[in-house]
Amino acid sequence: MRHTIQQYWRSLLDKYLPPIGPNDEQEELARTEKAASLKELAESRFSVLVGPAGTGKTTLLSILCSHPELASGDILLLAPTGKARVRMEQAVKEKRLHLRGYTIAQFLSRCDRYDGATGRYHTSEQPKESPARTVIVDECSMLTEEMLAALLDALKGVERLILVGDHRQLPPIGPGRPFVDIVSELSPSTIQSIFPKVGPGYAELTIRRRQEGESREDIQLAEWFSGAPLAPAEDEIMENMLLNKTGDNLSFKAWETPDQFRRVLIDILREELNLTSDNDIAGFEYSLGAKEYNGDRYFNRGCAQSVEYWQVLSPVRKLPHGVLAINRLIHEQYRAEMLDFARRERYRRIPKPKGPEQIVYGDKVINIKNHTRRSVYPEEDAAFYIANGEIGMVVGQFRTKNMRFPPSLLKVEFSSQPNYAYAFRDRDFDEESEVILELAYALTVHKAQGSEFTKVILSLPNPCRLLSRELLYTALTRQRERIVVLYQGALSEIRKYTSDDLSETARRLTNLFQKPSLVEHKGKLYEERLIHRTLRDEMVRSKSELTIADRLYSNNIDYLYEHPLTIDERTRYPDFTIEDSETGRKFYWEHCGMLFDPQYRERWERKLKWYRNNGILPWPEGGGSKGTLIVTEDSEAGGISSKDIEDIIKRVILSS
Repeated sequence: MRHTIQQYWRSLLDKYLPPIGPNDEQEELARTEKAASLKELAESRFSVLVGPAGTGKTTLLSILCSHPELASGDILLLAPTGKARVRMEQAVKEKRLHLRGYTIAQFLSRCDRYDGATGRYHTSEQPKESPARTVIVDECSMLTEEMLAALLDALKGVERLILVGDHRQLPPIGPGRPFVDIVSELSPSTIQSIFPKVGPGYAELTIRRRQEGESREDIQLAEWFSGAPLAPAEDEIMENMLLNKTGDNLSFKAWETPDQFRRVLIDILREELNLTSDNDIAGFEYSLGAKEYNGDRYFNRGCAQSVEYWQVLSPVRKLPHGVLAINRLIHEQYRAEMLDFARRERYRRIPKPKGPEQIVYGDKVINIKNHTRRSVYPEEDAAFYIANGEIGMVVGQFRTKNMRFPPSLLKVEFSSQPNYAYAFRDRDFDEESEVILELAYALTVHKAQGSEFTKVILSLPNPCRLLSRELLYTALTRQRERIVVLYQGALSEIRKYTSDDLSETARRLTNLFQKPSLVEHKGKLYEERLIHRTLRDEMVRSKSELTIADRLYSNNIDYLYEHPLTIDERTRYPDFTIEDSETGRKFYWEHCGMLFDPQYRERWERKLKWYRNNGILPWPEGGGSKGTLIVTEDSEAGGISSKDIEDIIKRVILSS
């Protein structure tokens, strides 16, 4: 039975959000889908909230939590990472709510469903928890089947469970893809073409507002790797990428050899961090939050907020373009002075370098194991718990006049726990000890999942067996303002990862709800329910494109899918290209699914103008000298019918 809540959700949204500006059609759409989503989440006992970064999922949840009926029954916030936990806490605090969040490991540890020694999640005979009537779990794309099973096994008396995330990101490091399976099970069959995208237990946000309606090239590029249907005019960004004509939010730099990679990376750091030279150590340290005092630079508590300013990402840990080598390069380039300072035998004022990576005062680090740590300052209100993936800065020890001996503790402030300094001792870095801190100037894309940074520098080697559509999508959505892509080889090869056949998620042969339905494509097995495979055995992006492709094939019409069309050095990618070999007539077929979105519509009108300017006219106008354009749209009920497509094929193509 669903909950009944008497609330006009749009009025609650308008209460907490700024007034809508004149003629702001984009924000009006955003509020429409947010209001519908709030209603569904509030009334459902089990639901999912999905959407890419910037659509306002966290803001929406904070408004939901502010409703008296939910707040009165207690609310539990959970997330797989410390950063995601803090982000939810901060959002609800803005609404003057004082809700405590936990990592999933933290919560499950207290009810014997997480083993900190092994990192294993499991079910248990121990009593279940009755933590709150409403439980919200963020970043659910990172949940393994074991994590989700342990969580569900631990909960008791929950009246509303909401799973939140972006199912188009990387699947979890571990078994299954439970969030994708749940989203697939709950999403309406017409989800690709309806608005708002809401159904029983399902709510999806699509309108990005973080950039205040700005049409950004980095976001457009990420959409190519989302697996979602593309707007017909999104091929603009692919052309700009290949021509390296990009703007303030996106740029590309080429490299071939390891030496070139190192040189280009240092050049990029100098440019992006506004350094005066390759050896501008002071400028580098200021970018990490250092403050100057009496001619020296200090990393004091509070500087951990700067760890999100910039981040290097790579798909791999090893090799010259991997995380380990990048961290070593940056350490040698910009931290040599501090390393020498830490190795002094006399008058040493900071701890000696620690561990195999020689971590030192002022380094950016990442914690790589869930664990409890009692040595923290100040102790009051401290969490005493550090989650795997939390990023921070080494802020101490720094020798004071009252210290008899040189400092020996590394004190780390994590961005997810600002103003708390955790102490790490020599025994934490013994050769026989398990490493728990690593340098974090560079991170793998997997480790960066759930985090956001102002600027991102992404290393893309070629070849790379770890690359997938989801990895590129995740990597291209970590930045708030700008991303620089350092690519090896031909940039055009990146486009192949937009296809379903390079989806890591679709190749996971598991399903929570039913026996996997496996199909073979080019020698690999895929989950049939997660791909769109035509009768001609090719992958397309949407059900509508699948319908068009299969009707063309059934009518013995040869076609090319997303084949490049170049005119006067400008390249576009029509959904389908058809050439009549007998008459020489050409047809270009575009399907438009989201014309209600003003940005989508604006870009489509720009592409339509390009077609017209180049002699390709719509078929109702009789076509043009360079070809005939066929344009189809989704119906108000969602999708397109085979009958309508069949009718167009007979009237326009076969009758020519």
